[in-house]
Amino acid sequence: MADRITEEKLKNKRFRDTEEKILTAFFLVKDYLSIERIIKIAKISRSTLYRHHKNLTQVVPDYERYIIKKFRRIIQKSLCSNNNNIKELYQRMLIFIVANKRIAQFLFSFGDNHITLEKMIQCLQSKLLSSRKIANEKMLNIYVKEVAGVIEEWEKNGYSIDEISTTVNKIVYLTSTARARLGPITYQDKYDKIK
Repeated sequence: MADRITEEKLKNKRFRDTEEKILTAFFLVKDYLSIERIIKIAKISRSTLYRHHKNLTQVVPDYERYIIKKFRRIIQKSLCSNNNNIKELYQRMLIFIVANKRIAQFLFSFGDNHITLEKMIQCLQSKLLSSRKIANEKMLNIYVKEVAGVIEEWEKNGYSIDEISTTVNKIVYLTSTARARLGPITYQDKYDKIK
């Protein structure tokens, strides 16, 4: 399945303007979504909406796929530069969210905020943990939910750039205490505990 939202498509001013109209319409009719209301407010035709998205229910997943792919590329570049510092990677994640604030607000308003965040965190964690075999998937999932909760709190406070450092420090604390609170997440954690 071809991605409906891509960097290449968003470089096209006409495409980008139409998407902005669609997103704006979504925010305006938040509680009563319907194709008729979206196309009326966005001032686009039904066929234009369908050229951009398979149907109305696919708008959120289209943007989620786009934002996750974009985030994976940024994280991959960071890890290729041998920068596996968790603090810096989470800082990059929050800066990425701020840089893509309009789409993030859209996803967090209309999608399942927790799921989008968890997918982003799992991208990051899978890269960080790639050299370690996961021993306890349940504990890893609890950890991911905890981190998502910290990020959601930051988002509720308006994506404040001033609070990025504080938010990242909370995540680093959660990470450093994860083994004590949740038990070993990777086999390496089990080995480190024995030492």
